[in-house]
This record gives sequence, structure tokens and C-alpha cells, in this order.
Amino acid sequence: MAVNSTLLVKGGRVVTASDVFEADVLVQGEKIVAVGKDQGWSADQTIDARGRLVLPGGVDVHTHLEEPMNFVTMTADNFASGTTAAAVGGTTTIIDFAKRFPDSGLYESFLGRLKVAEGNCLIDYSFHAMTTHTGLSDGGLDDMRRLAAEGVTSFKFFMAYPDVMMVDDATILSAMRVAAELGLMIMVHAENGAMVAEATERLVQQGRTEEHAHTLAHPHLAEEEAAYRAIALAELAGCPLFVVHVSSRYAAEVIGNARAEGRLVWGETCPQYLVAAYEDYQDKGYEAAKYICAPPIRERANQDDLWRALSTDVLSTVGTDHASFCIGDPPDLPPQKSSGRGYFPKLPLGVPGIEDRLKVVYEFGVKRDRLSLSRFVDVMSTRPAKLFGLYPQKGTLAVGSDADIVVWDPDAQQTISAKTHRMRVDYNIYEGMVVSGSPSHVVSRGELIVDGERLLGSLGRGRYLKRGEVNTS
Repeated sequence: MAVNSTLLVKGGRVVTASDVFEADVLVQGEKIVAVGKDQGWSADQTIDARGRLVLPGGVDVHTHLEEPMNFVTMTADNFASGTTAAAVGGTTTIIDFAKRFPDSGLYESFLGRLKVAEGNCLIDYSFHAMTTHTGLSDGGLDDMRRLAAEGVTSFKFFMAYPDVMMVDDATILSAMRVAAELGLMIMVHAENGAMVAEATERLVQQGRTEEHAHTLAHPHLAEEEAAYRAIALAELAGCPLFVVHVSSRYAAEVIGNARAEGRLVWGETCPQYLVAAYEDYQDKGYEAAKYICAPPIRERANQDDLWRALSTDVLSTVGTDHASFCIGDPPDLPPQKSSGRGYFPKLPLGVPGIEDRLKVVYEFGVKRDRLSLSRFVDVMSTRPAKLFGLYPQKGTLAVGSDADIVVWDPDAQQTISAKTHRMRVDYNIYEGMVVSGSPSHVVSRGELIVDGERLLGSLGRGRYLKRGEVNTS
């Protein structure tokens, strides 16, 4: 879109995290310049939003695109396919990860990830820094300070997977001290590594290595304990904490208790935990690999508690943890899910979902009266933008904000299928699901990039976003 060109989104119901109201939205260049009743505005382009909702673009702060995993495989979706799928689904901003690689510090690993993403993204993007089992050795604390100056204001630590990703409490606490000083966010994968490793070994000794047995190696208690421990460490350090991909109702309860006491902790859950269930894959043999992620997709009885936690702000955001691996083996990719066929400890962990996040949560949240429209916008866009230093540039429809706009048709029925999705992965865990709501238009920084079935935006237009401090309001 030209610098001075204008776009008018006319006749829709604007939804923010606090209000729903009839309004028109005027865009000039990349920014929103007016929200209200059309005052005789003229525009180079007009989108008719009558009978539709006008939402801020989705913000997914948990994706894994083009990411090497355990140094033996790589996710199927690269930045091109992943950001295209995200845009088609109504997400206009993602935050991915810059994982520390062997023989490279956190800062150098971040610079490497920038090069991989540059020129390949359809939508705007940023990165969290991610440590491995080497922790913060070799100047990692100094790298945190250098990265903060580059707009990397969040750092992820694993409490599970010894010798691969897990770091000890002392390392997490030292990082939390720096985070408290600089106003950074610490993120944790909250599972007790010793519990998971011991449960895995017991299952292997019993010959229980089939794909779905992975879930048995990740008990609720492992997630509950680690969430409690991370919250205690964060309280001691005085830093904000974000617990990623909460799958267990017991971990959610721990987070809720801490939030009720005023602690600076937030929890994220994912669509797969809200909609899919262990019962969907426990008898499927190798097909169960489609559902295997960590923490696991748990029993169906767990879902109502997660929805309740999300509706009451015990859990505050919905991300995808999009980490796609094919069931088959495309010739241009390293071994995918098949590398763990019949032996779950070697299964690549992750499920796809970057394209379907808004549609699935709208269908099972808003349409089924679990979430209000404003709460839907809050957990899918506004709150993640606030917590990760992007607000009000992203996550809202307000004068001065980036013109990231989704015109949402609340009555457009669609059947989710791997045959039609834009993700590169060869399956979809929501296969056959009928959803009654989807984007009709997607605007990113004032440019119409999706118009119905037509993809208009070009790869490379997405920009790297430097981020600020946590916004707790």
C-alpha cells in the first residue's frame, strides 16, 4: 500500500477487548487514523463490512517455524508457508523462537534466526530467545542484556528434557534476576523433568512404547509441580512469568491461585488442549503421532476446566505452539513423525494449528457461549500484544495503531481439512471439523493481504518487530 493511500472498512461491528460497537475504520498508509462514524471520508479502497465483525489482527506469540528440533529433524512449515497460513487464518503477527544452537551464544543464535526469516515472511514477526541445556553459560546473562537492546524482551527456559533442553533452577533464577532489573518476561515450559524422564523409562521397560503412551509419561502432577516451582522462583526474583502451553487443569489452578494473590504470572493455553482429547487418539496406532505434543493433549474431562480458566482470566492467552511435522516423509525434509514410529521417546513433538487458531476458538468459545466477543479478542490479540511489548502498535483497533484488521464473517461455514489448508504439514488434527466463522478480509499494516479465497500479499513484506516491556494493564 502506498504511503499516503487510504482504506476504509465500512459498516461493521468493531470488537475490542473492552467494547463492541458499530463503527467505520479509516486507514492512511500503515496506520489507523479514525474509528467512528463515517464523516464523509473518502478512500482509495473500501471494504464492505456490513453484517460482519471488525477485529484487530490475531497475535500468536508461540510458533516454531523452520526450527531444527533435537538436532535431528526440522519443522515442516518454514517462514513462508507458516506466515502465509497464519495470515489466511486471521493472524497478522507472530512471535517465534531464536533457540541457542551448539557452539553459538544466545545473541549470535538470534542474529542467525533473523537471517533465516528476513525476506520470507508475509506478516510481521518477532522472536523470543530460547535456551537449551547449556543454559546461560559462556556469557548468557550478558547476551540477555544485548538482546533486550535489540527488542528481544522475552526468554524461554525448559524445566524438562535433561541433556537436551532442561536447565536447573539456579539458571532460571539468575535469568529472572536480570529480567526483574530490565523489565523482561521469563517464559517456562513447566514440566518436572525428573518425573517425565522416570515415567518414560518405566514405560519403556514395560514395553509400552506405542505412540499414545507418550501421554502417560507426562502426568498432570509433573506440570502442576513445575508451574508452582516456577511461580515461586519468579516471586523471589520479582520478575514477570509466562507459563506456556498450559494443558492441565491442575497447573491452571496453581496459576489462578497465584494471580489471585497478585503475583505477576500469566498462563497460555492452546486450541488443541481445548478441543482435542486423549480419547481421540488412544487407539489409533501410528496415527496417534498426529496428536503427540508436550505437554500432552489430555483427557476430555480436562477441557471444561481449561475453558473456565480462560473465560475468567486464570489463563490469559491462546497461542498455537505450532510445531508441524508430517506423518509422511517429504523428500526435501529430514525424517518427520515416522522417526518415532512405534517408539514414542523418539517422536518429534508438536502439532499444527497456526492457520486454524481463530476459527477453532471462535467456534468452540464464542459460538458456544464460553467466551464473549471481547474476551475472544483479548485472549487472541490484545493480551498477548500487551504481555510481549507490542501494544498498542498491535492488538487493538485504535488511532495510531498499526492497521492490522480482520473482517470476520460470523456465519461463513467452513470444513477444516488438510486438503485445503495452507500449512505445509500433511494432516490436520481438526480434520472434518465444521466451523461457522472465518476471515473474509485480512489487512496487515494497511495492506489488504487476504480477500476471500485470494491471497494478495507478497512474501517479504513482513517486518521484524522490536518489542518493549511487559504491559500488565
